[in-house]
Amino acid sequence: MNLPPLFVENMREILADERQLAQFLAALGGRREYGLRVNTLKISLSDFAELFALPLEPIPWCPNGFYYEHQKELPLGKNPLYYAGLYYIQEPSAMSAAALLDAQPGDKVLDLCASPGGKSTQIAAALGGEGLLVANDANFGRIPQLLRNIEMAGIKNSIVLCEMPKRLAERFEGYFDRVLVDAPCSGEGMFRKDSASIAAWDAGKSRRLAAIQKNILAEAAKMTAPGGYLVYSTCTFSRLENEEVVADFLAKNRDFEAVGEIMRIWPHIHRGEGHFAAKFRRKNAAPLPAPLKSAESRFLGNKDFREFCDKYRVNLPKGRIFAHSDRIFIAPPIYPHLAGLRTIRAGLLLGTPKKQRFEPSYALAMALKKADFAQIIDLAPEDPRIQKFLKGDSFPINAEAGYNLICAAAHPLGFAKIQKNRLKGRIK
Repeated sequence: MNLPPLFVENMREILADERQLAQFLAALGGRREYGLRVNTLKISLSDFAELFALPLEPIPWCPNGFYYEHQKELPLGKNPLYYAGLYYIQEPSAMSAAALLDAQPGDKVLDLCASPGGKSTQIAAALGGEGLLVANDANFGRIPQLLRNIEMAGIKNSIVLCEMPKRLAERFEGYFDRVLVDAPCSGEGMFRKDSASIAAWDAGKSRRLAAIQKNILAEAAKMTAPGGYLVYSTCTFSRLENEEVVADFLAKNRDFEAVGEIMRIWPHIHRGEGHFAAKFRRKNAAPLPAPLKSAESRFLGNKDFREFCDKYRVNLPKGRIFAHSDRIFIAPPIYPHLAGLRTIRAGLLLGTPKKQRFEPSYALAMALKKADFAQIIDLAPEDPRIQKFLKGDSFPINAEAGYNLICAAAHPLGFAKIQKNRLKGRIK
């Protein structure tokens, strides 16, 4: 591995031990680890172990994370169980920050730099469908992947925003029980996994990013409730972006205290790439006023939607149903005022009324269980028709006309419309 000489010198100072440096450099040039995280919103660990064919080994810092043996001929990112949202492929060390956040059911949680969604989906599983997850990313180009991962995981209690941290802090002062800042960083911890991150590295990158990280963290602190927790994480080794950002934060925010020890994952010590995480608690103080409740439009009823629910005996998730921008949603249990914010998705999208019909959404399909819909096509994971469905192909199938919930081993993959014993393609 052709590492920048200055990076090697920086690591020599951080490790302060030539033997450790040699082990570290050897690890960067060695074999990487692969991990997946079971989505406990959809399946228990024991049921997943029975369903999943490959051997798994627990990741120590994440109770639902597992190492697996990567096989090119069996890519887990193309397995129907992956598309069913039963697991998320995630680098093992990247599971550490959300685990450290330790979200509890009923919490209001902000993932401030959320895309592509790995940590958001991990937080959602910890919430267990209760409370609120706000997943935000300031980069609109990264939002589609975040939204897709949230939908595939079957998350019902989330709001997806695309806002700068400062704008959010003006609205959500002291609001969230837990806040995660997985900050943009120089990515040194991903050198072994991603050679492009080596090419993107330069001598001044850490200093430039540290200034950005401090600003993001300052806004995140404003949104942390008294008694609440804030986790700061990066996937880099740089002290400028890690320990020095933490020291600066604690010096400027006397109402916060460090909780536990700083977490560092090293590729030559642990089975993972590089990661850093620190946890803070905002000391108790007088509670701050909560944001106003949402004033989103009330749902006045839609004939086609009601007929769809009655015909297919849809067991909808609990929650307030409302219409917005010609689409129908279920609000999360906790629903703050969002007017004026760049809101990408407010709750669970149920679908869209069309001319004399209602078209259900992909998000609704992934939030349901097999028993929640009347017309089901349940295929074995190895059935070749699943891959045709996932590609959006049309093919003959003996099934009831109308909308069908397509499943793999009883786990939903999405909706399709059947006409004259032909599947007409996947509803996206």
